[in-house]
Amino acid sequence: MNWWHINRWQTKKRDADLERELRSDLELEEEEQRDSGISGEEARYAALRAFGNPTLIREQTRAIWSWNWLESLARDLRFSRERFVALPVLPSSQSWSWRWALAPTSLCSR
Repeated sequence: MNWWHINRWQTKKRDADLERELRSDLELEEEEQRDSGISGEEARYAALRAFGNPTLIREQTRAIWSWNWLESLARDLRFSRERFVALPVLPSSQSWSWRWALAPTSLCSR
């Protein structure tokens, strides 16, 4: 087995664990709602409102577990490289603004 297959297997296992955990938490909240006197289907809806959006919780958890920050950094660097290759010379407005930004620094260092 190569790394890709192992990683996919671990991802599927983590997703299944997350689903099981979310389901048990939702069932526990639903049971608490029923204990407080709310009946059947209303208890489920009240539990969903109290628990929050399960899809959002899944997405946030996966974002924490994954390498999103590294993928975003790679995408930004790739975009920057493409822009730099396409436009190697700074436009005059950018070079002008750089001069104004660096002028006080060069004056202070003398």
